[in-house]
Amino acid sequence: MRTFVNRCHTLIAAAAIAALLPAPAQAQAARTCLTEREVAQMAIYSVPSLVSGVRQKCSARLSSSGFLATRGDSFAQKYAALQNETWPVAKSALLKFVGGASSQANSNDPVAMFASLPDEAVRPMVDAMIAQKVGDSVKPSHCANVERGMQLASVMNPRDSGAMIAFVMAVAKPKNSPICPARS
Repeated sequence: MRTFVNRCHTLIAAAAIAALLPAPAQAQAARTCLTEREVAQMAIYSVPSLVSGVRQKCSARLSSSGFLATRGDSFAQKYAALQNETWPVAKSALLKFVGGASSQANSNDPVAMFASLPDEAVRPMVDAMIAQKVGDSVKPSHCANVERGMQLASVMNPRDSGAMIAFVMAVAKPKNSPICPARS
């Protein structure tokens, strides 16, 4: 469970963009929490890029007859079919995490500038950052467990899977987590 929480893909895109922002924007983000709905939408949106990142990192360590090799595409496609629907909330949550979306961009506010970019420009950057961060964060010794986690999630409806990830994250409350406490 600890590995799952530590590697939970819901915050990878936010972490990637947060790393690009100056410290004041990151300090602002620490005061804002993400709702379970926001985390769920980010999780759903992220899965296709997660699959890509895990494949890139783990291809030499996983079986050619394993889940990602044989059913990874169909697993990712179930989530990819929901990306247009989940993107608005996922993007809003990402911006909230990194400092809030400003309606007017200026040269001194990287979050506002990011928010003002067209989605056609932002989405490929976010997708690439997710895949890259997954590749950087998954240890080769964990590849089999990550693949098994994806296989277990594959039997769930993507919306239910996103909700479950958000709930577990809210209840587990990982260290320095930007997720709001779980509702009782």
